[in-house]
Amino acid sequence: MKKLRIAQVVSLQESIPPKGKNGLEFVVHYLTEELVRRGHDVTLFATKDSKTSARLIDVLPYSAAKKRLFGWGGTEYSLAALTKAIDMENEFDVIHTHIGQIAYHFTNLIKTPIVETIHSPIHKISKKYLPKKNIQDRYLKDSRERYEKMHHVFVSKNQKKNAFIQNNGSVIYNGIDLNIFKFKKDPENYFLYLGYITPDKGAHLAVKAARRARVKLKLAGSYKHCEEYFEKEISPYLKKGQIEYVGVVNPIQRNKLLGGAKAILVPVEWEEPFGLIMTEAMACGTPVIGFNRAAVPEIVKNEKTGFIVKDFKEMATAIRKINKINRNECRVHVEKHFSVEKMVDGYERVYEKAVRKFRK
Repeated sequence: MKKLRIAQVVSLQESIPPKGKNGLEFVVHYLTEELVRRGHDVTLFATKDSKTSARLIDVLPYSAAKKRLFGWGGTEYSLAALTKAIDMENEFDVIHTHIGQIAYHFTNLIKTPIVETIHSPIHKISKKYLPKKNIQDRYLKDSRERYEKMHHVFVSKNQKKNAFIQNNGSVIYNGIDLNIFKFKKDPENYFLYLGYITPDKGAHLAVKAARRARVKLKLAGSYKHCEEYFEKEISPYLKKGQIEYVGVVNPIQRNKLLGGAKAILVPVEWEEPFGLIMTEAMACGTPVIGFNRAAVPEIVKNEKTGFIVKDFKEMATAIRKINKINRNECRVHVEKHFSVEKMVDGYERVYEKAVRKFRK
């Protein structure tokens, strides 16, 4: 395809790649590096401590997570990065944002198409809360037209189905760098919960399932701002050799934990848009046992790369059947559907479509 000049814009909440966490900043990192590898001219608008092969425009010296500046909130950080990119719009064929939905305000003000990836959950709006059509037509028409000028990328079908505006949108699954995640044929004798330890991610349900199945469980991740939850729902059940909390882990420790686990438990209790940890686990050969909600059924192939269950009791039953899953099939599944290469193929098509439509 034709080589493009592409701006990647992030919220400045984290560096690219992030330090000590998972999530969308890793996706942006993978995307940026692969676009550069394919010969595109990529500019990343991020913090100065970011590491990238692209041209880096450092909007701030460090991430908001490290130290907040000027009393800014999240929107101010995002606008700082976006306005910098818009000031330089003549240098780009397309501007790709990862900052939420504020970018649509600029679509009538610039001559460069905007692609927006929505990384946050979309909650379905009940019709009773929507304004009447005559009010929408009079007061919201301009906003709607601006919004529809962008090309929207959703990271799962489940996320997209709740979007108020369906036009001009694509679904592109997040991809991971398979070179980072090594396949491990023979696991160790434990199951794993890895992620933020919060009620909506269901860490307490992973504990209940492991106790019911009488297996060893390791919990890894931060419980910052959920200290009371941790003390009430997790801490009383911690016991060496049974339920263990191993703390916050770096990427090397994460990969070792993922590869060594018999399965990763994903008892998600909210509409998580994607769930990167599931693809990372399967890339290591580790099956996923997850609840039947959010994007889990799109990522996990039931009874092939793990089990999709309805509650912690079914999760305990699935734990006992985990040896039926072929770990090699888990790895192959990720190679086919969730690689960086497949993700970037999708974004290249979206960029071309956005450029063609805008020029017309």
